Amino acid sequence: MQWPPAVAVLVTAVMASGLRGQVQIPGDGVLPEAHLPKVTPVPAQSPFKPLDLTAFQLAVRALGGTALQVKTFAEEAVEVGPARAGDGLLRMVLPSFDVAVTAAEGGDPNAALLLAKVLVDAESKVVQAHARYHLARVFLDSDDPERALKVLDDYLAQTLNVSPLDSEVAYLYAQSLAEIPMIDAAIPRFRAFLAWFPDASERLRSTAHQRILELERQRESRLHMLADGMKKTTRDLQKRKTDKPVQRDQETYIEELDYLIEMFKEMENQSSGAPSGNGPSSNPASNSSLAKGDGSVGELKKRPSLADRWGPMRDSERKKIMADVQSTMPPQYRKMLEDYYKKLGKADRK
Repeated sequence: MQWPPAVAVLVTAVMASGLRGQVQIPGDGVLPEAHLPKVTPVPAQSPFKPLDLTAFQLAVRALGGTALQVKTFAEEAVEVGPARAGDGLLRMVLPSFDVAVTAAEGGDPNAALLLAKVLVDAESKVVQAHARYHLARVFLDSDDPERALKVLDDYLAQTLNVSPLDSEVAYLYAQSLAEIPMIDAAIPRFRAFLAWFPDASERLRSTAHQRILELERQRESRLHMLADGMKKTTRDLQKRKTDKPVQRDQETYIEELDYLIEMFKEMENQSSGAPSGNGPSSNPASNSSLAKGDGSVGELKKRPSLADRWGPMRDSERKKIMADVQSTMPPQYRKMLEDYYKKLGKADRK
């Protein structure tokens, strides 16, 4: 029998992630939420303030930026938006930052380490803000939204209101929640972004509107909720989280899948055509692209995976990266990067 596409995807995900076995059909199919990160509720008032352009320019001058570079930034900010212009200005002033961002744009596995080095060495909060933003994007681009969210939390706690990237971070925070997936937390964050940044890029705002609609449809679909939960549990397994909460998640998803398969069987028996109902969205909410256009720093898209690039590297190159992580990073970032690169290695072997 040919299953409907959505069920076929779920069966494939179960087999790939090791979630298999014979279990009984559940009662209500309530999905657990083990291991989800804690998220601060959306504040009633926006924590973001309008960019102090003069303070930003002075900070860049203190880093070695020339008067001409700062003047060019002011002109480009009008044309392409302050986020893109400000990031470009910092890349001109700080070669190490430019090298790290270039590596990130090229999908180089070194990018996370290079950006972390910039972050650790930086005394300027402006540099810290930009390094955190790009590091979060590297993690999100590597299908690691939980780690991206942690970096963005640090941005909001330590470097808020010093960079023209605040609007980008507000969007990326919501996007990370959507990718985990934490739909009930992501939707209000997208709405907050729209309310707090009315002057953000129209394309970025349009994308946020679209994501809200997609997530609302996804939340209403039992099948999509199961697929999202399985995606989260698969990441837990890749990170070697195998404790009882994860095991309960596995069992519940298998039960829910068995129940839905039986439901689709019954529907097919009663109809000559394919079953209707909550199949996959024609425009699913799994795309992590940032809209192009004014105000968007680059484009976050699904390149060849970092795991694909990590695998062909020489063993000596991989060992050098891990040695650099262990010898140059303080404990907070050492653990983060060790786990990140171990995950790349496991994804490559898989």
